[in-house]
Amino acid sequence: MNFAAGQTYLFPLSENQTAHLWIIATDPNADRLMLVVSLTSLKGSKDQTVILHGGEHPFLKWATCVAYNLSDLINCDTLEDHIKVGRAKMRADMKPETAQLILGGFTASPFTKKRIQEFVRAYKESRP
Repeated sequence: MNFAAGQTYLFPLSENQTAHLWIIATDPNADRLMLVVSLTSLKGSKDQTVILHGGEHPFLKWATCVAYNLSDLINCDTLEDHIKVGRAKMRADMKPETAQLILGGFTASPFTKKRIQEFVRAYKESRP
């Protein structure tokens, strides 16, 4: 399966947990690592660096924010495995301008882990 920045997926798909919409924020690198981040309800959220609204993606029904504190690097194989066994499901892509806004938020948010900020900087520098 080919993954790319701007694609989204629901995870985890289980009876015990609430599924959240996750965004693939970067294209996979040479090691097949990509940066992912989830969205969460704006209500009660500390991080309001990037706020999205209902209609900006088919899954969004109300004000939502990007949970930069939960962002992580994931291997393409790991996401493929989650999809194969039904723990994740691909959804509609983000609009390119929304995906760019989310990517920019990684370096703007005070909640982004340092290693994630470094990954984003390296990713941006490697882009034409």
